[in-house]
Amino acid sequence: MALRNQIMRRRLRRGSSWSTISGILTASVVTLIGASVGLEPDVILWRALTSGILMSLILTFGISVIYVANASQ
Repeated sequence: MALRNQIMRRRLRRGSSWSTISGILTASVVTLIGASVGLEPDVILWRALTSGILMSLILTFGISVIYVANASQ
């Protein structure tokens, strides 16, 4: 059982890199859109921060659900 738990932890850690990349990419796109629209810098900062964190959390959760669903019993 310990080996199976270690394998699952490694898989979850691998997926976290994708969520970090997607969060940074989302925050960058939100920053560019906010700058092109002409929003205040503090509004752009908070929107980019919020969207980046939410995207990372959603993707991390989605990846973990996929791994658990595909795990053989």
